[in-house]
Amino acid sequence: MNHVSEAAVLRTRKPRGQGASRRGEILEAAKRLFTEEGFAHATMRRIASVVGVSPTALYLHFSDKEAILQATAEEFFSELLVELHRAQTGVETPLARLRAGMKAFVMFSLDRADEYRLTFQTKPKALPQPPHSGDVENVADMSFAVLENAVAELLAAGYFRKGDPCVIAETIFACLHGVTSAVMDLADRMQCGREALIDSVIDTTLRGLTCPNAGPTA
Repeated sequence: MNHVSEAAVLRTRKPRGQGASRRGEILEAAKRLFTEEGFAHATMRRIASVVGVSPTALYLHFSDKEAILQATAEEFFSELLVELHRAQTGVETPLARLRAGMKAFVMFSLDRADEYRLTFQTKPKALPQPPHSGDVENVADMSFAVLENAVAELLAAGYFRKGDPCVIAETIFACLHGVTSAVMDLADRMQCGREALIDSVIDTTLRGLTCPNAGPTA
């Protein structure tokens, strides 16, 4: 497994004293270390060395590497919310909006594969909580709420078969996570194109949830 070049990072790092940019610099360096060397092998001392600061200075921004991972997940979900809003803006019907959001989730995640893996597939002692229903307390919950609210709207309008909105939303998420992971890790073994597979999974999932007599405006 390749290691991050400390010299390369140090050549491009910003001058000392830029607190806000320093935090972003730490996140970028840590993401690279987590991805290339593995989360389990990364240490705060190693991260500090790559960034070019002392361990003490690093602790001013993050208490431990789990906190850095949590910040990475929060950044991922914050940017995802923006992308979901963009993809669904101007889409008229509830089912079309949901489909647009599902496609946007997959494409966004593929564009940020490292962050996606760190958010959903890394298992530290303080793993960022997976999407779940309930009070919207953080950006992960807010992202899942977009999906769950869309499901509730389609259930109320009679477009979806009756069921628990949370179970249906988590089923959709499981399908999206599955195709996202498959495209990331198994694309070279697949005969169909990436777009064809993604569209097929989304369409098949929605067909299975949609009532046979749902109107054409869905």
